Amino acid sequence: MSSSPPRESMKTIPRTIGILMIALLTLGMVEGLLPSHGVSVTPPVTFTFYFGGDTGYYSGVYTEAMASHQLVKSDFFLNLGDISYNGTSNGNPPTGNEVDWCNFIKANVQNRLGNPNYPYVMITGNHEDGHATLDGTNDGYIDAFIGDRCMPLSAFNSQSTAGSGYINFIGSGLCTESTTCYGKEGYFDYPASNPIARIITITVADTVGNVSSTRVNYNYCPLSVCSQNTSSPSPTERAMDAHWNWLTGVVSAAKNAGLWIIVAFHKPCLVPDLLEGCEGNGNYNGHNPNYQLETYLMSHGVDVILTGHAHIHARSKQLTCLGPTEPPSDSKIDITYSQSCVANDGSSGVYNRGAGTVQIIEGAFSQRNDQLNFSRSDTNYFAEAMSARGCCWQYGNGVGNVCCWQYGNAMNLTAGNDLGMMTVNATQISYNFLPSGIHSRTVAGASEFTDSFVIKSPSNPTNGSSPPGGLSPLILGALVAAAIGVIAIVIVTISRRRKISDENPSKPLATADETGET
Repeated sequence: MSSSPPRESMKTIPRTIGILMIALLTLGMVEGLLPSHGVSVTPPVTFTFYFGGDTGYYSGVYTEAMASHQLVKSDFFLNLGDISYNGTSNGNPPTGNEVDWCNFIKANVQNRLGNPNYPYVMITGNHEDGHATLDGTNDGYIDAFIGDRCMPLSAFNSQSTAGSGYINFIGSGLCTESTTCYGKEGYFDYPASNPIARIITITVADTVGNVSSTRVNYNYCPLSVCSQNTSSPSPTERAMDAHWNWLTGVVSAAKNAGLWIIVAFHKPCLVPDLLEGCEGNGNYNGHNPNYQLETYLMSHGVDVILTGHAHIHARSKQLTCLGPTEPPSDSKIDITYSQSCVANDGSSGVYNRGAGTVQIIEGAFSQRNDQLNFSRSDTNYFAEAMSARGCCWQYGNGVGNVCCWQYGNAMNLTAGNDLGMMTVNATQISYNFLPSGIHSRTVAGASEFTDSFVIKSPSNPTNGSSPPGGLSPLILGALVAAAIGVIAIVIVTISRRRKISDENPSKPLATADETGET
């Protein structure tokens, strides 16, 4: 006859299961407390914003700019720079043609929407840097655009409570000629009362200021990279390091808070057109600050980059880096394509959150004079691209007069001016290309260029409608394991007591106090 296991051995079974159960529960609780790339909000929040760059008059005519502005709706608009191509030039007071442009915006956006405080958020482009262009014309000054006579920040940042449309802009404090840094460098979390996203607006590869002695060079690069002498850096190198530390701190804090991270500026480093390149506004210890900036953004949890400057539309693949070769600063040399930088080629129109960064160039809001360059290496980093120009660049393989690029193929499509629309909730970002209705290029029998995509949280692989804040798989697993543990304890305890009762039929079952167990 087999012998029964010792009582002490039997006691350890439920105790062991209990310890394992507690460990699993603790693991689930810790995992729930750790920062994650997702935020839970109650009630669920969704907002939509519109964006575009190079919004000003096209060849002195406002038709294209008006058509695109007529599509703008709530919740806010991001102007990605090169606002009007008219305004104050160096030596003139900051009350020039910027005011005329602001009246144009008020008529076509705020007044049309019936909301004088509609947030029309501005970002400095190279045509708002406060000093004249090479030919001395077509320039403006960002502080004039956002001044009291024009479209001040206070119009949508001074409500007594954080209500609908409220923008709580927080500047870096590293700007001159400005008390808020609005238009130059800062961020806002949206919605202010229940944020799910951080929108960071910066100036890149440009020197901004209406007076030469107070101009600020907006480049982002740490001393460890861009300084020739880290123990005694130049004032410019110290400034770049200060901007770098501010930006990286703002990005890191947003990531730890689980917010979507959207970074918006005017000049992209990555671009598939004929004329533009990775502008760095100077050469620092052999490095290109713009390349350093975008490399950091793509490798540190930024979800979307929004830019203008190139008068085209383009949407990148989901990227984690910009290839192995850093281009010289301010050059037109291609960025080297590397497949290892591509997390998702974008052909499905669905990206996974946290896998990399999607960059959008939205510079055809009213302009259409730039052309795509299908032969440059970095064009392969893009999933889709469009030139609104009626006749596009002839390239190496003999195919010409095509406007568009879709998943590695040159396409002959109807094209024109556009703006971007982005809808954000706690689990998904969705983007739609919105044609303004003005086709500068019509192809008989050809379909119209389109573009759209979504970025979805891994916990929400099928749609963005499920409520945020659900339990993670690890927490759910811990709870299931705990339930199994409780059942196992009960079964073992009952089984053991029955065995004791069978062996000692005249002796009542021991109480919990007698056995020392619960």
